[in-house]
Amino acid sequence: MSSPPATTRWPIDDILARTDLAALLDEFAQPDQRARRWHCPLDDHDDNHASVTMHRDQRGHERWRCWSGDQGHRGDAVDLVQAVRGNTRAEAIEELATRAGLQPGRELPPIAPRKPTAPPAVALDERVVAYANICARLLWSPLGEPVREWLHNRGLGDEVLRANHVGADPGRDRLRRSRGIPYGAGPGATFPALDANSQIRYVQTRALEPRPGYGKYDNPSAALAPNPRLTWAVPPSITQPGQLLVCEGIPDALIAAQAGYRSVGLLGTNALDPTVAARIANLALRDHLDVTIITDNDDNGTGKHLGQQLAERLSDGGLVATILEPPKGHDLTSWANESGTWAAHLDRRGLDARLRGDPPTNTGGAALQAVGWAQ
Repeated sequence: MSSPPATTRWPIDDILARTDLAALLDEFAQPDQRARRWHCPLDDHDDNHASVTMHRDQRGHERWRCWSGDQGHRGDAVDLVQAVRGNTRAEAIEELATRAGLQPGRELPPIAPRKPTAPPAVALDERVVAYANICARLLWSPLGEPVREWLHNRGLGDEVLRANHVGADPGRDRLRRSRGIPYGAGPGATFPALDANSQIRYVQTRALEPRPGYGKYDNPSAALAPNPRLTWAVPPSITQPGQLLVCEGIPDALIAAQAGYRSVGLLGTNALDPTVAARIANLALRDHLDVTIITDNDDNGTGKHLGQQLAERLSDGGLVATILEPPKGHDLTSWANESGTWAAHLDRRGLDARLRGDPPTNTGGAALQAVGWAQ
């Protein structure tokens, strides 16, 4: 066995390797009884839906994240102790060292064996595609009627639903499934994520009535499907050529596609990995498309922050992008259902640009277009 350092300045790897983050969360936060999720332990966040999950990073360290809190509600075990105790990083490390039995002058205690986890998928498992295709057929059957009605009430018509393979999961009581496929506690709408060739690469299931303590969406396990971070929606017909709308989520992208726009849906507010902006920029520059990012106008400003981040990354890649913000409290779906004239904001800005004599955008130049916010 290795010996500890002469002082109590423990290497962080030694601390984290001997800390059971799940047990720490069980102590600091209220665990959900039906899954390995927790309610956020921070006093400034009233988390009603058990939004904290765990994962292991590339170095093998356990990390936690609250999906409904701000960007600071995440980290490793040290960050958790700091956030809950309100102490310094050094004090948090010392507390974890004491909990783990690390003592100056004594050999380090052994690391408890951990259950191996399945590695993330590199290629899409065919069972995910089969599930999406079965649900797409069920949408048009009697079993799919509740989901079909729910989709229609959200403003999505049959043409765009068929073009994008949207489906109905009647729930696990009526549809058997493999481990790692969305759980299906009750009926849900399935939204496949498509690649640029309209092939299914992923699927998200939106529960019609989410279970208390769970999010609205359920995804395949990482062992079955790598998250592509975005979807290329298929418009039934393109009536608005020369434009690409980037939306938050698949349903908003389908609303845009239904209106005749080419559109992209980001799969969550954490979707901006290094490849997302590059993929959008490559297609927009190749096809000379004007890009508009339509954000969610949520109370916590997450949508606005996401839009600004993406616009900056696109600009770094030589792509002009503008931001269109719905009225307060709306995403594109609710805005379109409340007002059938949402697309007029895009048309008006295009007319204003032509009247000013602005040159066409996204023909390969790297100018940054001013970000405009529609109220």
